[in-house]
Amino acid sequence: MPESDKLLTALSRIIRKRREEVGMSQTVLAEKSGLHRTYINNIERGSKNISIESLKKIADSLSTTVSDLLTQAEEVSSESESPIKILLVEDNPADVFMFKRCIKKSSLDTAVTVIDSGSRAEEYLKSLTTESSESHPDIVFLDLNLPGRTGHELLKDIKSNEMLRHIPVIILTTSANPKDVRKSFGEFSNSFLTKPVDPVEYEKAIHDVLLYWFSVSSIPSKH
Repeated sequence: MPESDKLLTALSRIIRKRREEVGMSQTVLAEKSGLHRTYINNIERGSKNISIESLKKIADSLSTTVSDLLTQAEEVSSESESPIKILLVEDNPADVFMFKRCIKKSSLDTAVTVIDSGSRAEEYLKSLTTESSESHPDIVFLDLNLPGRTGHELLKDIKSNEMLRHIPVIILTTSANPKDVRKSFGEFSNSFLTKPVDPVEYEKAIHDVLLYWFSVSSIPSKH
């Protein structure tokens, strides 16, 4: 990830953290700073460049300074962070290709492991329970229709295991069947995404999922 992108991502997290520390909603911050709520939301998601003028308004509203926000952001961005470990369980080569292409275009630092069958995924998941949590994936994208073992069965394997159940599991499938959606959430999937046919929409969907889990949401630490 370019240094400028790392700093922007770090700054977005610092602003969000500071806002939450003072118990302020995005709406209130927007009102106090005279900025639009959508603008604030985009800044906190790391998807919007921010001017010094806007940053000063935000800093003033959060009872801090621009210098303090930038210093904290630089400290965070300079920390050596391991890439986001993504596990993709998918047996369709075309879908694997499209997924990897999307990941390459992402501003996030990632490492992708691909497993192309349910049976191999089962063995891989079993091996994780005997290894350090540092080797565990940070997020799993799971197809439902797999050879050897279905996505539903693998989802149960993950969510029933105390060492793995905290990992976000995103169902990524061609199915749009409401029964599959209900069943997946009943088995504690964290999201259900029907694969968009349009490449641009597919790319946006994957980007938004990663942005949510690793820039907006908070997830348990591995330590």
